[in-house]
Amino acid sequence: MLSEGKTTKYFKYAIGEIILVMIGILLALQVNNWNQNRIEQKEEKEVIAKLHADFKENKKVLKDFLTLIKNQGNAEKKLMSLIGVSKEELYKHNLDSLFYVAFSASEFAFADNTIKNIMQSGKLNLLKKDTITDLLYKLNTLSEIRKTRMGKLDKWSDEQFVPYLLDKVSFKQMDMNSNYSWSGKSKVKPDYYPLFQEIELENYLDNHLWYNQQVIERCEETDKLIDQIIDATKQKAND
Repeated sequence: MLSEGKTTKYFKYAIGEIILVMIGILLALQVNNWNQNRIEQKEEKEVIAKLHADFKENKKVLKDFLTLIKNQGNAEKKLMSLIGVSKEELYKHNLDSLFYVAFSASEFAFADNTIKNIMQSGKLNLLKKDTITDLLYKLNTLSEIRKTRMGKLDKWSDEQFVPYLLDKVSFKQMDMNSNYSWSGKSKVKPDYYPLFQEIELENYLDNHLWYNQQVIERCEETDKLIDQIIDATKQKAND
């Protein structure tokens, strides 16, 4: 073509080929990006739907736990109100039952597999809605605080309060409230009246109530945050 003096036509042809190749590449990239976005949108929807379901379940779990721990506090308040009363008044109440409720097991576990998976797999960037991401970070921070408070409550009970009561009350009689096979009336027949004349009992109960209240407040904050997460994931989950 050059030898025939058709240089201009050659370059037009070459430029046209280059433009076609570039258009082809851009179209391929566009299709690839479209497919990738479609995949990510699908994954985002699935993740948000799982989060929505998890936190609806977590709200129920937290509600049951709050009921339990508030019952603990109420039992402790009742025990505190009996400190210093007459023996006749004291034994009108089922003290074993009150102590049992006050020391009921207090633990719970959230459904958190979805959060762990998106954190560990680095898929947190799938959540395009900043509100959800911010709420999850706040929840993680609050969860650590709540676990610390619960740990302090358990430690106080196990290392301070329970040892103080070991030679003063009957755990065997307390356990009758759950019908354990080993529970029953103690043959040594402990007298609780001297215990309820001690200022130490009042102080132990007071400090235990303080720890209990800290856990309740952190749980109530968590409950409000869960409501926000459920609301933020509701629309996406139902799309």
